[in-house]
Amino acid sequence: MSMTAGAGLDNGFTGTERAVLRALSDGRRRTVAEVCAELSAARSSVVHALSGLQAAGVVVEHPAERSARGRPARGWSLAASPGLLAVVVAAAHGFLAGVVRPDGEVLAAVHSTANLTPPAAVLELLNRAIAQAEISARHIELAVLGLPGPSLFAGTAGPGPLGGSHLRRFRDWAGRPAADVVGEHLNRPVFCENDANLAALGEAVYGESAAADTVLHVSLTHGTGAGLVIGGKLHRGGSRLAGEIGHLHVDDGGQLCECGARGCFWQTTSIPALLSELATAHGRTFSVSDLDAAAAAGELEIIRALRGFGRSLGRRIADFVVFLDPQAIVVDSTLGAASHVIADGIREAVDQYTPPQLAASVQISSGSLGVSAHLKGAAALVRTENLLVDTGHASVAGRPSGTAPS
Repeated sequence: MSMTAGAGLDNGFTGTERAVLRALSDGRRRTVAEVCAELSAARSSVVHALSGLQAAGVVVEHPAERSARGRPARGWSLAASPGLLAVVVAAAHGFLAGVVRPDGEVLAAVHSTANLTPPAAVLELLNRAIAQAEISARHIELAVLGLPGPSLFAGTAGPGPLGGSHLRRFRDWAGRPAADVVGEHLNRPVFCENDANLAALGEAVYGESAAADTVLHVSLTHGTGAGLVIGGKLHRGGSRLAGEIGHLHVDDGGQLCECGARGCFWQTTSIPALLSELATAHGRTFSVSDLDAAAAAGELEIIRALRGFGRSLGRRIADFVVFLDPQAIVVDSTLGAASHVIADGIREAVDQYTPPQLAASVQISSGSLGVSAHLKGAAALVRTENLLVDTGHASVAGRPSGTAPS
C-alpha cells in the first residue's frame, strides 16, 4: 500500500487565501496584523482573504481580548483544530519516534540507540510514542520520516528514490520503502526529509536562533552532517545533498567511504571516531553520555579532545562562513555539555580562518532544543511547506475516509 497525498485544494481558493491558510495551519490564533507581517501582504488583501475563508467555514474570528492600551485586535484561527503529527527519525546511530502538534509542542518522544531492525522494532517505537502522548493513531493527521542521505522531500507524500546502496538499510525496510511501511501502519500520508535538515529547521524556527535569516545547524550525534535554513525554509540544493559536510574530501589516500568517494571528512572527524580515539587513549569505552558528564565536570583531558574536535570541524565550517556569511551556526545540542565545548572549538577556528568582519558577524552556539529539534523541525516542515493544507486538512477539505478524531 503506497500512501499518497490527498487531492489538495481544488475548491477555488485564491493564492492569498491559501497563503493565509498556511499562516494559520499550526492552529495558533493570530491577528490580521500578524498574518500581514508573516506573509508580507497588504492588509486589504489579507482581510479580503479572511472574509472569503470565513464565509466558506474554514476560519473563524475570535472576540478581541482586553489590551492595556490601544484598540484590542480580534484574532483568527482555523475553524477546526489541526491534527497531530507523528515523527520517525531513522539514522546511523539511533532511532527517534515522537508526536508533536503543528505549532511545535512536543507531546511525546521515545529514543533508542539500540541497533533496531526495521520495520517491526521501529513501528513498536512509534506505538510507544503514541501511547506516551495518550492518544490513538486516529488523531494523527500525517507523518514525517527523517532519513539520512539526499532529501526525499517532493511536496507530495510517498517514498521517493532510495538513494545509494549504503542508505538502503535506512530507507528500505524489509524490502519496502520506509515511507510505505509507516504510511500503511498509520493509514496516513508520510513525507520524507533528511534527518539533519529536520533538526536544522527545528532550531532555526523554534530555537534561540529563530531571529536569524541564515542558519547552519551542525548535526553530530546521528553522523557528521548539517542543514541550511535560509529565510525560514530549508535549502536542499540541486542534488538535495546541501549540508553533507561529513563528505567533504580531506585525504586522497583515505579509506573508501560508503558514499563511493575516498577520504571523507566524517571518517576522522565524527563523534564515533572521537569515542574510538578516547577509548584507545584511556583504555576503556566511552559513550556520548560520558562526553556530556566529563564536559560538565570540567575534566581537562576530555575538554581538550572536544575542543580539538571542534577546531577540526570549524576549519571546514570556516570556508562555509566565507561563502555564505551566515548569521548563526548552531551545534547539535543532544551531546549536552559537550556541545558547548565543541562550539567553542568551532568559534576558535572560524576566528582564525575567516576575515575578521565575517567572523564577528556570525553567532556560534550550542542548540537549545536537544532531541526535540527533529520533532519541532517536522512541525516547521509541515507549516513551511503547506503540508496540512495540501493534503486536505479537516477544516479545509475533510479528513481522509475512515477517520473520526474525538
